Amino acid sequence: MKALSKSKKYFIISLILTLIMGCTTKNNFYTGDDDLEVNEDFSVINTILLPVAILGVVAIAYGASQGSSNNSNSYSSSCTGPYCNENAAWDYLPGSAQYRCRATSNGQFVNSSYCSYQYKQDNWS
Repeated sequence: MKALSKSKKYFIISLILTLIMGCTTKNNFYTGDDDLEVNEDFSVINTILLPVAILGVVAIAYGASQGSSNNSNSYSSSCTGPYCNENAAWDYLPGSAQYRCRATSNGQFVNSSYCSYQYKQDNWS
């Protein structure tokens, strides 16, 4: 959580600086009329689009970080049946009305051959 708040601080600072400075038609920061090149003007569109782009990048990065942290704990059930002391055990999935074989160490689905010697019963709650 600490890294996220640090990221938010950097984002807010960059957003404020962007809004204060603005952008020109040649994609430079607008610091005043004295610094403009030939045929360069202040651009309202570029000034608005830069923070929008920054927000998009931050949202994508945040979504990716949330997605990867959720994938490691994507299963919420635990093995409670008689085959839980084995490397894999059957899991009944009522939504599809099928049995699937899961590794008992991490809950990930594995090839059915790992459970082929077991009686098909639900070992996961």
